[in-house]
Amino acid sequence: MDWNIFCKAKSAGVLNERPPEPLIPDILAPGLDLIVVGAAPSLHAARTGHYYAGPRNRFWSLLHLSGFTPCQLHETEDHLVLGYGIGLTAVFKTIISTSNDLLPQPSAEDRHSIAGKLKLYAPRVVCYNGRDVYRMCHGEDPPRWGLLRETIGTSLQFVVHSSSGRADRWGADRLFLWRELKGVVDGLRQTSP
Repeated sequence: MDWNIFCKAKSAGVLNERPPEPLIPDILAPGLDLIVVGAAPSLHAARTGHYYAGPRNRFWSLLHLSGFTPCQLHETEDHLVLGYGIGLTAVFKTIISTSNDLLPQPSAEDRHSIAGKLKLYAPRVVCYNGRDVYRMCHGEDPPRWGLLRETIGTSLQFVVHSSSGRADRWGADRLFLWRELKGVVDGLRQTSP
């Protein structure tokens, strides 16, 4: 892949070129407690091949501070999340994004594909990393932050504030939602085999 083209596209705000293969692979397995769905890899994530890469993304810090991991993982350790019952995927895995509002609207096929993947892996909880990610997956805004009444297959659904540095205005609210998510997952672990 020619990163110079993508860097120029980043400067121009045009980052919807689709490379032939995913820029980051799914990190999924059956029997997970949680799958976190993101929008698309950032330029840094695409360059490194790791989820939530870059100094401004708060994902790894939020995962640790909310109690999902005993220490803060580095982006290059993203594959280790499976050991904590967590999986990672994205709506668009072949598009680089600097801002979700620059992404194309997902097609019905895109939505069907992500829904099928989530139903196949059937985690206890599906977490959307931002309202816009929920909107991409469902074609409508979520009714609220946090735990939703509606399920996707057998999985509960939860919406958190984006871990992007652009969402830092949410501050304590963002961490509160991640801790609430951890409480939901822990409760499900205690009530199911």
